[in-house]
Order: sequence, then C-alpha cells, then structure tokens
Amino acid sequence: MTHPQKTSVILVDDHAVVRAGYKRYIELDEQLSVVGEASTGEEAYALLEQLSADVLVMDLSMPGQGGFESLRRILNRYPKQKVLIFSMHENASIANQALRLGAVGYLTKSMAPDQIIAAIHDAMRGEKPVAPELKSALEELNAPELPHHDLLPREFEVLVMLASGESIDSISTRLHLSPKTASNYQANIRKKLGVSSALELQRYAKDHGLVS
Repeated sequence: MTHPQKTSVILVDDHAVVRAGYKRYIELDEQLSVVGEASTGEEAYALLEQLSADVLVMDLSMPGQGGFESLRRILNRYPKQKVLIFSMHENASIANQALRLGAVGYLTKSMAPDQIIAAIHDAMRGEKPVAPELKSALEELNAPELPHHDLLPREFEVLVMLASGESIDSISTRLHLSPKTASNYQANIRKKLGVSSALELQRYAKDHGLVS
C-alpha cells in the first residue's frame, strides 16, 4: 500500500518559539511535513538552494533584508515557489503589496492554527488564501492605482517604518543599512509619493491605510 506524498513546508520566522509552535500544529496534519526552518529571508533563500518545499510560510518583519525584499528575491530565483506570508500586520495595504509581489496568500498571526493549516492546503490547490478580516479591504484597494504601488519592496518597507514614527538611525540599524542609504530611501519615497515632509508622509500613510 502506497502512502500519498506529504506537502512539504518551510517555516521562516525570526522567533524560534513561533516556528516551534506552528511546526507542532502543522505536523498534526498527516498530509503536511515541515522540512526546514529559517530565521531570516537570507537563510530561506540559501535553504531553497539545498532543498525544495511545496510551500514557504514566511513572516515579513525580520532582520536583515526584510520580508518584502526576501519575497522578491526568492520569487525572482524560484518563480514557481508558493510563498504564504504569515504576518503580525493586520493591514490590507501591506497584504496587497505582498500579493502584488507574488505571494500566493496573506495570513495573520491572529488566525487560529487550523485556519493556517487550511490555507496551506488552499495554496496547494491553486487558491489565494487571505485572512478573512482583510478580504473586503483588499478588494477596495485593488480598484485605484496609487503612488505607493510603484515603490520597490525595500522602499515600501522603509515607508511603513517611517510612517510608524521610526527614525533614520533606527531603520538603518534594523535593516542593516548605512544611515546615508536609509536617508536616500526616504528621499526617493517622498519624491515618488509627492510629499515633502515627514508629516506629509505620515498623513499619506494614514490616509491609505498603511499604518493604524
């Protein structure tokens, strides 16, 4: 008697406790198997060179190059890779950006574990699972073409951090950038959004639901 092949999963989150908890839940499903773990996007990229996985379940808020840039790099190198974003950000604009970059779904950490497991199966069937609380807001967002849709992944990440009140020094430390590079990102973002000050940038972000 042959057993059906399990769906293989890689977990990417910088908190080992989070990975351990979700690995335990995922492997309660006899059809799923966690074959690898990574704590950063860079580690996930390197891991995919060594082993293949059906689904990558990845956080966005990670040290190093961060989730958006990691998503872009992974899908540029492995365009058929299914990546499910799993984030603390219950924000439709952030979810929209991830989906535009090629994620197959967007889950939030407030979702029940059985919903996460169901989403992995949905992704394998070719569906695009999205956290239920974000679905209607996502539909509204996809109507107009807005300036922040044209930001590069790293620019969008810096935008959200700036709009949340983080300083250039804080951003450069968290994202492993020089202060000059972080300042250049800020200048490029302001130019693309058509804003000239930190206050206008924060107002833009709030008006478009990028921050609470």
